[in-house]
Amino acid sequence: MSIRDFFKSGSGRPYPIDRERRRMVMVELALRDMTISDLARALGIQRPLVSKIVSGRRRSSKTERRIAEFFGLPADELFPARTSEEIALMRQAELDKRSAA
Repeated sequence: MSIRDFFKSGSGRPYPIDRERRRMVMVELALRDMTISDLARALGIQRPLVSKIVSGRRRSSKTERRIAEFFGLPADELFPARTSEEIALMRQAELDKRSAA
């Protein structure tokens, strides 16, 4: 898929939603009876940015490390690196879900 096709596909972002990553962070938040807004306030980061990083739509090793440190976890455990194949599968799952709706 060319970059032009990628943006025409409606995804329009460099990273698809990473449901596993989001689930792991949401579990950590639930264990602490916190929300993404609470986490953002605790870290002094805007909520929309934290939300994008948690869902995988945006990558920031510095912010990922800060979030992981907040939870007392290694950053690579909470925010695992993804191969290009995994990213392609996640992107395809988004497109399939969108076309099924």
